[in-house]
Amino acid sequence: MPAAARTSVFISYSHADSQWLDLLDTHLKPLTRDHNVEVWSDQKIRKGERWRERIHTQMAKARVAIFLVSASFLGSDFIHAEELPPLLRAAKRAGATLLTIIVRPCAGSFQDSPLSHLQTMNSPQNPLSGMSVTGQEQVMASVYDELRAIFRGSAATTARKSTKISAAAPKIPKRIAVATAEKTTAEEAAAKAKVIARRKAIAKKAADAKKTATEKDVGTPKRPATKSATTRAKKK
Repeated sequence: MPAAARTSVFISYSHADSQWLDLLDTHLKPLTRDHNVEVWSDQKIRKGERWRERIHTQMAKARVAIFLVSASFLGSDFIHAEELPPLLRAAKRAGATLLTIIVRPCAGSFQDSPLSHLQTMNSPQNPLSGMSVTGQEQVMASVYDELRAIFRGSAATTARKSTKISAAAPKIPKRIAVATAEKTTAEEAAAKAKVIARRKAIAKKAADAKKTATEKDVGTPKRPATKSATTRAKKK
């Protein structure tokens, strides 16, 4: 079964941090509306839906994963066992981008987590909960900027490929190509034959003209030379 195309954003968070999810959703709304990028969290799971399967399906199609990190996030067994491993593999093997936002104090436990090697959107020593409202908004706005650059880059690459394919010369079927080559060869042969025939005609015309001139010279009798007056006088 082919792997799903990675075209969406997956948000991994603890339900204890829902307020930060709401703030992030607010900032990412234009990405969904204006750029048709799906931004998904488990809040979109419908009643009666197989929630575990849906989460794994969404992770499999995520181009970007965003982690809202806190002590509650790092302490979640489900996140640790079900979400982090496949998303870390996706980053390593499929080129997925992982963005980490520190929402509440957890600097020590963060350093011991599998995410410690990732560059964070804000310092673990400066979580969102300790910032001013303006500071919190700035971090979320920077996340939007990162996503816009990622998905615009993907769209530009697709456009370049489409343009390249459209601009490429269409392939000529083999039979048509052979027929065209044969036609070209026949035309070239006919042109050469015409040139040779023309040259022969010119040469024949020149030969005929020369022959005619020669025949005229032979057929015209030479006039006898006029005898001098002295000779005539002697004969009288």
